[in-house]
Amino acid sequence: ITGSGASATNYDFSYVPGTLTITRALLTVTADNATREYGLANPSFTSTIAGLRNGDSQSVISGLILATTATQASGVGSYAITASGGSALNYDFNYVPGTLVINPATLTVTVDNRTRQYGAPNPALTASIAGFRNGEDDAVVSGLRLSTTANVRSNAGSYVITGSGASAANYRFDYVPGTMTITKAMVQVRVNNATREYGLANPGFSAIFTGFRNGDNASVISGLTFGTSAT
Repeated sequence: ITGSGASATNYDFSYVPGTLTITRALLTVTADNATREYGLANPSFTSTIAGLRNGDSQSVISGLILATTATQASGVGSYAITASGGSALNYDFNYVPGTLVINPATLTVTVDNRTRQYGAPNPALTASIAGFRNGEDDAVVSGLRLSTTANVRSNAGSYVITGSGASAANYRFDYVPGTMTITKAMVQVRVNNATREYGLANPGFSAIFTGFRNGDNASVISGLTFGTSAT
């Protein structure tokens, strides 16, 4: 820093220079927060940089590294995203970490359809599970319940089979219901033999029924008719 141009009556001037020291400006690098599902690769990390001077842009920065300890196998939770290694002429660096949030992955539980006859017990209920990550399988799932309102006395028709209650570290669950189809049971109608003499009217015909379920009997049947070609 130089001095010059001074004047004063009775004086001459000797100038001793000083020094202007320009220190580096401070750039603040804030790692941006990020989110991903369990079992996926980390996304590309980004940052926000504040404090650039004189129209400088981020192109003056080199070597900046954004990293986290979280790997593809890391469980659900929050992990720091750290910045380091940045360099730029005329700047120092202050680093503010961000957060990587790993959310649960989704497992889809698809309940298998089942069929049985009226009056029979429900078959074993099963389901298939899709969406596992990191080589995991059904063994990580606990508490899965499969149920239906259909019971041994339920009428023929269709009933929903629902899934619920499943839990597993690092997963949430979506349930796709199945259908319990109750088909009609088979009743055998064995017509009793009958006898009459020639020239007489046909007698009343009757039958024996077998195959009823749940304590049902012939009273549940309507519309049954008997016929013969004999007149």
